[in-house]
Amino acid sequence: MPSRRFNAAVATMALLTVGTFVAEPYLGLRPIESLKAASPFVLATIDNSTFSLTEENNGSVVILDFMATWCPPCADQAQELERVRPRYLPQAVKIVTIDVAYSEAPADLRAWRHHLYDPEDLQPYANDSREAEGWFYATDTTAELVGPSFNANALPTVVLIDAQGRIRQTWTGLVLAPNLEAALDIALGRPA
Repeated sequence: MPSRRFNAAVATMALLTVGTFVAEPYLGLRPIESLKAASPFVLATIDNSTFSLTEENNGSVVILDFMATWCPPCADQAQELERVRPRYLPQAVKIVTIDVAYSEAPADLRAWRHHLYDPEDLQPYANDSREAEGWFYATDTTAELVGPSFNANALPTVVLIDAQGRIRQTWTGLVLAPNLEAALDIALGRPA
């Protein structure tokens, strides 16, 4: 039977390992050179424009929000992004919500967005674009396959791409606004 001292040492090492794993994205412990370049893509948005990662990421930080309209945690993730959006200029941080459910049409995403922000309003939802605020909505296509290229195998998945086009952080599952803001501040070079 191991001694109490041995058990305490193992428990401490386990806590330090888990703590380092959890804190690493926020402390910038990974060297910048080891960050993977984001795969470029171009998607038509539901507001009749085009989002090109290469063009929009040129000097801007980009958040990719992979979701589906049938996914309840994805609606929660959108609310967390809504809390983050006002803290950053649209030129500095772009958000792209990408519906990866190939069976859904752009109209499904348009209706989801409209009712997400105004659930009581049953009027037509033709003109509630968020692109002027730096928030784009698009549906993934089997021709582009953006979700799989960013390993969005579970929903929601959020990917943070820095201004140089490198993937800084990937979260699977709901990520809260304070965690997003901390990672964004690091990517933008803001003091903690």
